[in-house]
Amino acid sequence: MSKNLKEVYLANESHNTIDPELYTRYHVKQGLRNENGTGVKVGLTRICDVIGYELVDDYKKPIDGELIYRGYSVADLVKLEKSMPTICGYEITAFLLIFGQLPTPEQLKEFQYVIKHHYSNSLVFSTYRTANLLNAMQIEVLKLFGQDQNPENDSLEDRMMKGLVILSSLPLFVFSVHHKQKITTYPLPQAGFAENVLWMARNHQPYTKQEARVLDVLMMVHADHGGGNNSTFANVVISSTGTDIYSCISAAIGSLKGPKHGGAAGKVGSQTAMLLKTISNDSTDAQIEELCEKILDKKAGDGSGLIYGIGHAIYTKSDPRCQLIKEEVRILAKEKHQESTFQLMERFEKAAVATMKKRKGSTVCANVDFYSGFAYHLLGIDQSLYTPLFAISRCAGWIAHHLENRQNNRKLIRPANIYIGDKLQLEFDEDGQPIFDEH
Repeated sequence: MSKNLKEVYLANESHNTIDPELYTRYHVKQGLRNENGTGVKVGLTRICDVIGYELVDDYKKPIDGELIYRGYSVADLVKLEKSMPTICGYEITAFLLIFGQLPTPEQLKEFQYVIKHHYSNSLVFSTYRTANLLNAMQIEVLKLFGQDQNPENDSLEDRMMKGLVILSSLPLFVFSVHHKQKITTYPLPQAGFAENVLWMARNHQPYTKQEARVLDVLMMVHADHGGGNNSTFANVVISSTGTDIYSCISAAIGSLKGPKHGGAAGKVGSQTAMLLKTISNDSTDAQIEELCEKILDKKAGDGSGLIYGIGHAIYTKSDPRCQLIKEEVRILAKEKHQESTFQLMERFEKAAVATMKKRKGSTVCANVDFYSGFAYHLLGIDQSLYTPLFAISRCAGWIAHHLENRQNNRKLIRPANIYIGDKLQLEFDEDGQPIFDEH
């Protein structure tokens, strides 16, 4: 039966086909994008701002990118992280996003304790049927609903605490499944959140201070990216129904699983492996640009025609996240005697940007994923963990946007579609029985 239904579906594919020209005719903005490439305005937020261009006569003018968390540039927050006696940049960033202010030393200490002890260890399993960690995370977050004594409590402060349970539990879920062994507590109680994550990700291997700092900065720049990114918007759409925070965070994780949103760092990891086999420091700039041309022509790489880690929907001249990670990775590469590999990455970045600009005629830059994948590689983290680590980091932003949405009691998000299908009428015989077209 299932085979017959598949054949029926394939035979009727045309019933779902929409002529691309109709989107223009009906002024439908695919992907919620305007014709000039800017995003359709769908909300207001006080949490995060993403700046990558200026509009001049409806034209994007490239400018240096900025990422703002609650009024502070992420670059300044990274400077703050470096001034701290311990590695705790992610905790400071998460507190800022969720509570709207930088923590006092006492508040930071309490917050650090909560996110390392407010987990649900009864739900951590050593094995899991799904091969994809993102699916496992979704399921486990939904199971937290079942463990909650009052899961439907709608007060903001309770929703916030439920969010912190999710944030605290996610690393234990991920690394228990990945290592196929139950992890019930954070192994380094006196260390920072990023240090614990790194320790678990590498299955209890010692780490240097710079290694921990690299992961801390990665988690900081991944903590949020405005309300318009796909996973956060999915979270906000579902939050507008008034449902529980577990459902909203699970949906956001599902969005991040999609390769167009959360999988780019992993793709960069594979691309980097290909680069190291194809070119070397002895390669000329012309040879590296030729490789970029081949990738765009689907004659090299994974055949997608994409140079992963190059280009962004908002950032044009520069991606501040990329620049911050790049400088930390530069230090780590020197520590690991990988300077030549880092220099090759820099040369490929320059060649890829130049090639893309020549092809598209517009300014592009390396995005956050370009050096993220390389950073994870230098840290010795398995590629299957790249996107789950992204989800763990982004959880802080998801919590913040969920709370902001619920506090402002926005209307149910309910956009419209234009029906362009046929209008049909059933026919009946003289006995009142329907007459079906055999074809």
